[in-house]
Amino acid sequence: MAANGDSSTGPPADVPTVLVKTEGVAAGEGSSALLPAAAPTINIPPLPLRCPPFPKSGKRKAVEEWNAECRRISKLATKDPRRKFPTVIEPKDPYTADTVASSRDKALVRNAARSVVNITSIKPDGNTIHSCCTGFIVSWNGTKKCARILTSSATVHGLGDHKPKLHVRLPDNTVIDGQLLFFDEHYDIALLEISSESDLPLQLPSFGSNPNYGQEVFMLARGEESNLMARHGSILWFDGLDFLQYGGSMFLSCDLPRGGTGGPVIDHDGNVIGMAFIAPKPNILAISTILTCIEMWSRFSHIARPVHGLHLRTVELLEVSLLEAISLHHNIHSGYIVDKVDADSTAERLGIRYGDVIVSFDGLQTHTLPQLEDYLLSLGWKFLERSIDSSSLVDLTLEVYDLLGRITRNITLPVEFSDP
Repeated sequence: MAANGDSSTGPPADVPTVLVKTEGVAAGEGSSALLPAAAPTINIPPLPLRCPPFPKSGKRKAVEEWNAECRRISKLATKDPRRKFPTVIEPKDPYTADTVASSRDKALVRNAARSVVNITSIKPDGNTIHSCCTGFIVSWNGTKKCARILTSSATVHGLGDHKPKLHVRLPDNTVIDGQLLFFDEHYDIALLEISSESDLPLQLPSFGSNPNYGQEVFMLARGEESNLMARHGSILWFDGLDFLQYGGSMFLSCDLPRGGTGGPVIDHDGNVIGMAFIAPKPNILAISTILTCIEMWSRFSHIARPVHGLHLRTVELLEVSLLEAISLHHNIHSGYIVDKVDADSTAERLGIRYGDVIVSFDGLQTHTLPQLEDYLLSLGWKFLERSIDSSSLVDLTLEVYDLLGRITRNITLPVEFSDP
C-alpha cells in the first residue's frame, strides 16, 4: 500500500519495469504482468586524472605547487591500464599500417597471422638473447597437442648446443619452450616443436604453389612483444647472388622488419608460398623446397642433395640488351649461366668455367633456379631410398656452351650427395 493511502498496485514511477511472463497466476497461465525490477548495479569507472586549473593568482608559490601536482598526476596517469588498450596505443610498427591499409588486406593478413610466432634463442649463460626470429606453424598433432614450427637456422646457428633454450611467443603473447628437431645451414631452415596441455592459439596455414617472378606478396613477422608486423612487395626479376650459400633464392622488393627472418611470405589469397630472410638481401625460399626438406627429414632423418660446385643464374633473367646479344651472337635463348665454379671441384676439372652457359642441365632448360633446386632434391630423395650400401655418386648430364670457343660440349658430371 502506498504511503499516501493510494491503493494502486502499479510500480512507482521512478522504478524501472520489465515485462515478465508469469505462470499459474489467477489471471490465467502464461499471462504477462508488469513487475518492478531491481535497479541494476552499474560500476561507473572513475573520472580520468586531470591537472587542477592554473592558479588564478599567478603567484610563484601557487604556480610551483600547481606544477608539482601536475607532475604527480602525470606520473600516476602513466600507470593507467587504459593506456595499454589497443584502442588507445599507437602501433609498435608504423610501417605495417602503411603496408596493410584496405579492409580486404587486413582480413587476409590477420587470418594468415594466426600461424605466425616469435622465436627467441638464449645463449648458454641462460640470460643473453642469441637471436630473435619469426616462425610459422607447418604441422599440428591434435592428439598430442603439439605443433611443429619452421624458422631460420639463424635461431640456433653458432650456439653449439644440440638442445638450445628456445622461447616461442604465440600470437596471444603466451610463451612456450620449444624443442629443436633439426636444422640445415644450406637452406637456412630449422624445425622446432612445441606442446601444451591446452589448445594452442595457432592455425595451420594453407600452402600455395611456388612464388613467381613479379608476383605481389605480403611478408609477415612477429615482434618480441608478439606484435604483428607486415610488409608488401613483389618478387624481383633477379637471381643468382654469389654471396648467398643457397643459389635457388628469389629476391623481395621490400625490406623486412627487425626479427622478420623466418617469417612466411603469402600471396594475395593468403597462401604461404615461401619463407623470408633478411640478409644479405631480402630473399625468399620457395615453399616446395621447404616442405620437401621437412618430409625428407621426417622420413629419413637426413636431407640429401647433389653437390655440383656450380653457382648459376638463368639466361632468361639477363638484362634485355645482354639477352639480345647472346641470342644474336651465340643463338642462346635459355639455360643457366655459370657465375662461379668451386675451386678443385669435379666441374672445374672437367673444364666448366665462369661465363659458360649450361644449355641443358640433366635435360632441363627452362626451369627457374628454385625449380632446379627441387629437381636436385628429388635426386637426393631417390638416393636416400636406395640401399645404404649403394653408390653415393650420381651422374648429371650437362650440355655446356663455351662462349669463348663457340663450341658445345656434352659433359657427364659425377657428383656426390651432401653428407647425410
